[in-house]
Amino acid sequence: MPSASLNPPLPEREPPSGRHGTGVHVSEAPVGSALLRLLRAHAQLGTALLARIGVPPPQELVLLRLEELGTLPQGDLVRYLNRDRSTTSATLQAMERAGLITRSPSRSDRRALDVSITDAGRALCPAVRDAWAELEETAFSHLSSDDRAALIAAMDASQQALAVTLEERSHDRASVPSDGRRQQ
Repeated sequence: MPSASLNPPLPEREPPSGRHGTGVHVSEAPVGSALLRLLRAHAQLGTALLARIGVPPPQELVLLRLEELGTLPQGDLVRYLNRDRSTTSATLQAMERAGLITRSPSRSDRRALDVSITDAGRALCPAVRDAWAELEETAFSHLSSDDRAALIAAMDASQQALAVTLEERSHDRASVPSDGRRQQ
């Protein structure tokens, strides 16, 4: 006799239809598919809201981080944005050309750059916060505060599970020599 599953399968659902509900649907990953659709819609609206104030993503995140913490090493912003160094550098170069930030040689590490927000960048921060607040309201106002808290907890738990798996896999790759044999 088959054992009962501790995790019952999610009910089968047809992929969403209609102009605003179209998008990715992988039947083996209904939650992941829904999450991807949500993330894409969230990013699309967020980008549109930020375009109204002339700040493309992820520049707004850099501005808010610098407003909050002050001057930071460029490497800290690379880690904060979770992007590669060259992509972050290109973002910062564009922001520097726009007069939103300045970069200067670090006093503690001659190989590094420190990034500071300018008055023009600081002046955009209230509008950036307003755009994020509008996005949050639009995306989640239909949820109760308890539902929002549960959603945040569920997403945090899933992110942690993924982080553990990624860490384990990076250790597994590190223990495989280039000739493909595992070290003992």
